[in-house]
Amino acid sequence: MSYYTLMTALPDLPPLAKCKQLPISRIALERRLTMLEEEDLKQLQLAESLYHFSESPQPAVSDQKLVYQWQSQLEQIHSTVIRECVQLRLEWQSVIAAMRQRQQGDKGPEQYFGLGRWTTRIRQHWQEPAFGLEDAMPLLSELQPQMQKGAAGEVEEQINTWLWQNLFQVERSHAFQLETVICFVLRWGIAEKQIENDADQALDAFESMVETLISAPAITEHIESAFEELS
Repeated sequence: MSYYTLMTALPDLPPLAKCKQLPISRIALERRLTMLEEEDLKQLQLAESLYHFSESPQPAVSDQKLVYQWQSQLEQIHSTVIRECVQLRLEWQSVIAAMRQRQQGDKGPEQYFGLGRWTTRIRQHWQEPAFGLEDAMPLLSELQPQMQKGAAGEVEEQINTWLWQNLFQVERSHAFQLETVICFVLRWGIAEKQIENDADQALDAFESMVETLISAPAITEHIESAFEELS
């Protein structure tokens, strides 16, 4: 098939920070993706299931077994550049998991299992704020204080922005190839998650505002007065 035909049928995704609404629905996206050959579609689905694994139902398995599953599935991705993109995503997931595990304090480095290049280094530098990865992963130094504050939403947003740029660069360097399609779909998934997070944060802020207003003395007196009149 012609990847050019498929990509020209897909809309441009706006910059992640400005993406408040998806330009194409999941249903419409999947309809376009039926243009792919069966093997290409399988490769896309494999990459997407790994990249956005947290959005899919996960069986109750140990971290060690989950990492083995990731490694096995990564080897099934044919494209080297897509395999590298997915591995980057899982490496970030592994690093953040290590930071959470250390912060909770119930498990030591010997009980940590992660995927990628940094697992041994993380175990060896467990007590260092950024696991000694400041040069390899500069963003990690910025994320570590936010993790300590419990700002998980901000951490996820910054990582997603970094991953988005990585995918965008690969997408632009592989014009009208399967890699282009896969990177677009992976970016679509990042945008979908961020929009959902923004909506959840807006709802939380609204509910907090309502609770504050209701607990205010003047509002409480007004509500009590209204109920007295009704009774």
